[in-house]
Amino acid sequence: MAKKQILLDIMLGGRFICQLKYEGMPFPELINGKVVPVYDAEDLERFVYEKRPSLRGKDIKIEFSNQKT
Repeated sequence: MAKKQILLDIMLGGRFICQLKYEGMPFPELINGKVVPVYDAEDLERFVYEKRPSLRGKDIKIEFSNQKT
């Protein structure tokens, strides 16, 4: 499976903080007869904390985005 770039919206307390581009490899899984890319939550969190260390220890929410801000 090719490397695909996805956009992550980072939310803190219900407010938009930033958007990050993640280019990690998804793990292909077979769901209902279709191969679906699945991302590891721990890898996503590690990536966000690497890019934004000030968010470490805070209650953040990571959402997949379909549009660039």
